[in-house]
Amino acid sequence: MQWHSWAEFWEMGGYGLYVWGSFGITALVVLGEIWQLRAQRRALLRNLLNETSSHDDHHSSTPS
Repeated sequence: MQWHSWAEFWEMGGYGLYVWGSFGITALVVLGEIWQLRAQRRALLRNLLNETSSHDDHHSSTPS
């Protein structure tokens, strides 16, 4: 396709709403996935840290 102006590029031959809407939804889904993965990673690291500190506290409080 050839576009003679930026307006024609954004319109995409009358399908601009569908094309750019699809790109927008895809970008939102990808960003949401990244956000969710980062939140899960933080929760996992927090849980591991809590388990480690709990494990260390348990061993330090028991007599050897």
